[in-house]
Amino acid sequence: MSSLNADVIDEIVQKCIDTYMKLTKNGKPVDKEWTVLSCILQYDRVTSSFEVVSLGTGSKCIGASKMSPAGDLLNDSHAEVIAKRGFLVYLYDNIGKVLDKKKSIFLIENGKFKLMDNIEFIFYSSQMPCGDAAIMPKSVDEEHVGEVISSKKRQANEDIFELDLKKQKLDTQDIHRTGAKCLSHNQQDPKAEGTNYHLLGQVRTKPGRGDRTLSVSCSDKMARWIYMGIQGSLLDMLLVNPIYLSSIIFGGGVPYSEKSLIRACLERNSLDSLVNIDTVPNFHQSSVVFPNVKNGCCVRPAPGSIVWISLDHIITEVAVQGRKLGVTKKKAILPENSLCVSKYNLYKRFLQISMKIQSQGIDLKLNIIKETPYNEAKLKSKRYIEKWKKVKDYFFKTWTVKPDIWDFIVN
Repeated sequence: MSSLNADVIDEIVQKCIDTYMKLTKNGKPVDKEWTVLSCILQYDRVTSSFEVVSLGTGSKCIGASKMSPAGDLLNDSHAEVIAKRGFLVYLYDNIGKVLDKKKSIFLIENGKFKLMDNIEFIFYSSQMPCGDAAIMPKSVDEEHVGEVISSKKRQANEDIFELDLKKQKLDTQDIHRTGAKCLSHNQQDPKAEGTNYHLLGQVRTKPGRGDRTLSVSCSDKMARWIYMGIQGSLLDMLLVNPIYLSSIIFGGGVPYSEKSLIRACLERNSLDSLVNIDTVPNFHQSSVVFPNVKNGCCVRPAPGSIVWISLDHIITEVAVQGRKLGVTKKKAILPENSLCVSKYNLYKRFLQISMKIQSQGIDLKLNIIKETPYNEAKLKSKRYIEKWKKVKDYFFKTWTVKPDIWDFIVN
């Protein structure tokens, strides 16, 4: 898709907000709380129509010590990640429709699944992603408008050009900061005054409750999706091509910098062109403001995250501390009762689809059976693994290392 115009951008964002507003109060902010909203929309070039297919809210993350080897606990409940994981459910559902001879966004090509040429996907988030992209200059309107006005009153005869120079200087003397921390084995932020508070181009981990998390920032994850596709390693084994985002839109009423996004998501530490981007997304900011955005009135983040997926039977769940809200303690110990976007349930969908593909005589040579552990299955995604190594080496330099604890099998 070519770059979107302002009216279409606002229409897309309003559709996301309308979808959110129609949901029940479960998981939404209450008095003086805020949250982040993220959505993935499907665009049909034939009908010129937009449809929200997955939605997520939230800003929470669990610490490293809380991660579950059973794959039943969601490590990262930031809105961007929830929307992406819900989108995977949507993709699995559409692959299943192809196998059932139903209308789908996929076609079968040489035993794998190819996205139809008229379909593309757009990502929306109500604010900039945490991490490197969030580090951007503060504008004079945000921090120093009083100083500039006062300066004009005190020196009415001062040359306008000199005032403009003073405004530019004020514009760059401080930056927006991120709570995401540099990897523990890397150089740390100097935390000096003004623009020297942060290092740029660093892979960062999100702040979490209690102990430090191992989940990288949304800036880092978004950059990975741009380079690798948003489908992840398991689905990559079933697809002809990775699935890329055509546009990424951010909400109004919040700090925004396209320059910071390009630095964090497209360039980072890459010094050469050894890593190419198959589809370079367009970045946009809408003028439409999300009603529950963080501002001076909302002082604390909402504890819950909403998962919403547009299937024939709409899925709506609420996550609190990585678990599905409303499940009794007795049932919560069973991994299948975890969130639909947990590692366990996403892997379960992958296995169900893989077995169904094999039952129809299609041999993808995956060598994956029901008893294959999750971590072993991911290692069979050769195309994804090879590209990720190249991207990581030339783009990120370093990345967080998680313990290899997810050796669960699906019952």
